Amino acid sequence: MTIVPARIFRHSHGLGERQDMRYFMYSKKKSLFWLLGLIAGWLFLAAFLVWFFDPFYQYHAPFFGMEAVFQDRDNQMPGSVRNLSYDSVLMGSSLAENFDSSFLDRQYGCHTLKIIRASGSAADLLYYLDMARESHELKNVFWCLDLSAMDASPEHTLFDETVPRYLHTETILDDGTYLWNKDILFQTIPLNLAYGQMGRNTGGHAYDWSQGKEFSARMAMLAYEKPRERVLTERDFTGQKENVLANLEQITIRIKDHPETMYRFFFPLYSMNWWDCAYVNGELEEKFYILEQTLPMLLSCDNVEVYYFQDEEEIICNLDNYMDMIHYSPTVSQYILDKMASGEGRLTRENWQEAVERMRDLAGRITDELIYRYYSR
Repeated sequence: MTIVPARIFRHSHGLGERQDMRYFMYSKKKSLFWLLGLIAGWLFLAAFLVWFFDPFYQYHAPFFGMEAVFQDRDNQMPGSVRNLSYDSVLMGSSLAENFDSSFLDRQYGCHTLKIIRASGSAADLLYYLDMARESHELKNVFWCLDLSAMDASPEHTLFDETVPRYLHTETILDDGTYLWNKDILFQTIPLNLAYGQMGRNTGGHAYDWSQGKEFSARMAMLAYEKPRERVLTERDFTGQKENVLANLEQITIRIKDHPETMYRFFFPLYSMNWWDCAYVNGELEEKFYILEQTLPMLLSCDNVEVYYFQDEEEIICNLDNYMDMIHYSPTVSQYILDKMASGEGRLTRENWQEAVERMRDLAGRITDELIYRYYSR
C-alpha cells in the first residue's frame, strides 16, 4: 500500500485550499476591524478636541481659565450668547465692535457680552437678544443703533451659506460639520489659542478689528468719490417707512416686556461724507424720518436712556477720524462711552427735537460748505 502524506492528502481532497481560504478571510476581517477601529479612534479624537476647545462656544465656556477669544463674529455669536456668562449685552453692527466693553463693566457694575451683526439690522439683533433672554437675566442692554438698522427688513436674515443653521440649534445631532472639520482643527483652534496668549480679541476687545487699520482723511476720501453736484431728487421711501415702524414696534415690545432691564441707546458717529452721500443720493429726508420716528418712541419708555452724538461737528467733520464713510477710530469709540457715562448728550422727551434740528443744520452746512474742506467744488 502506498502511504500518501497528510498534507498531500488534504490538498488532493481540497481540504488545504478551504483551510487557507478561511485563514485568509479571518486575516482580512481582522485587518478591516483594525482599520475601522483606527478610523473610529481618529474621529473620536477629532470630535473630542473640537468639543474640548470649542472655539465657537457651542457647548461650554473655555476650560481651566483659558481666555474666551472672539474673532469670528458670525460663527461664534450663537454659541457665546447661549453658553457664556454675562448679565448685560452691547449690541450693534461693526461700528460697535471697537468699543471696550470692559469700560461698561467698570462704569455700570456689570458683565457685558458683545452681540454683533455685520448688517446691524434691528431684526437680526433682536433675534440674538431673544436668545440671550432664554438663558440669562439682563441688567443692561447697550445698543449702538445704526440708522440703517431701522429701515432694514423687519425679518431676520441670519441663515445663509455663510452662517450654518446648526450653530443656532442646541442639539449636538446636527453638529457633524463642526465636530469633524479640518479648518476648525488646524486653523480656528490654533488661532484662538494664539490670540488668547496674545490677549487679542479678548475681554472688552471682543471682535475688535482696528489693529493695523489706517484712520485718515486719505482713507476716508478713497471710500467716497464725491459727485460734483446732486445727482438724484429726493427718493420715495414709502416702503422703508413701513420697515421703520415695524422695527420700532418690535423693539418697544421687548423694552416694555422687560422693565427690569435698562436700555441705553446711542447712535454711531457717521462722517460728514456719509451725510453728504445721503444728500446727493436723495436719501437725507429718509434719515431724518428715522430719527423723528425712533427718538420719541424710545423716549416714551421709562426704562430707556437715549444718547445722541451724531451732531459732534469736531469729530464727524474731521476725516482723520475715519477709515471710510462710517468706521471711526477706537479713540472716537471711547469718546462716545466717556460722554455717555458722564450723562452728556442724553436726550429727553423735551429736548430730542432740538437735537434733530441741530443735526439738520449741520447736515445743511456739510453739503453747502464743510465738505469742501476736502473736496473741490
